[in-house]
Amino acid sequence: MLAAVHIVVRVNPQVGPAVFGPTLRTQVIGADAAAMRAQVAQAYDELRGQVGVADGQPVGRLNATLLGYRIVSYTDDEVALRLLTEASGGSGSSLMVSTEVRVRWTDSDWALLAPAGGTFDQAVTVVLDPYTSMFLPFSAGR
Repeated sequence: MLAAVHIVVRVNPQVGPAVFGPTLRTQVIGADAAAMRAQVAQAYDELRGQVGVADGQPVGRLNATLLGYRIVSYTDDEVALRLLTEASGGSGSSLMVSTEVRVRWTDSDWALLAPAGGTFDQAVTVVLDPYTSMFLPFSAGR
């Protein structure tokens, strides 16, 4: 489900409003879509203030690596999957987390169902090393 991966990356505040704005307007649906638009815009403004970039510009790197995925459920018009991501922890060590993402077929493309409250906070769980084998890995260079 590459559509889910592409959309999730493009709704991060770090990429800037030229990327997240159109993505949130055209590829995010559901009851919490407006909350997600507001949350991402607010997070962008806060990050922009911290790093001192001009309005409209990207605010830095996404400090996470997508490692794999696991399909939780699949129908012809809706897919739930978990994305395995590695990011820096607070102490400089790496931390692996899994985020549940849902996409739905709308007209002629997949759209992200906005997570509860417009943020992925409730959809993220820490993944301990033995459980990473439950995910299909993304291959480098593909």
